[in-house]
Amino acid sequence: MLPPDPAQASGAPAPPAAPPKPLFGGCLSCRFISGTALLLAALWIYQGPRNSMKRGIPPSMGAIAQITFAISESLGRGRGRGG
Repeated sequence: MLPPDPAQASGAPAPPAAPPKPLFGGCLSCRFISGTALLLAALWIYQGPRNSMKRGIPPSMGAIAQITFAISESLGRGRGRGG
């Protein structure tokens, strides 16, 4: 058995724990840069299969998956946390 904690033995309440600091400080510019980068990455993924389809090449399953992923990423950005 462990000896009792001196702070608890005296009846003094424990100090409240500080809230955790968000990753990268949660600054607005960091959010803007990472959100813009995500949208540009989705656009980059979308343009590859789209250019090949413009040339008349039928899309493969991978190209359809890339386009679906890119569209879902660009549409999902405005919803925030929790959908």
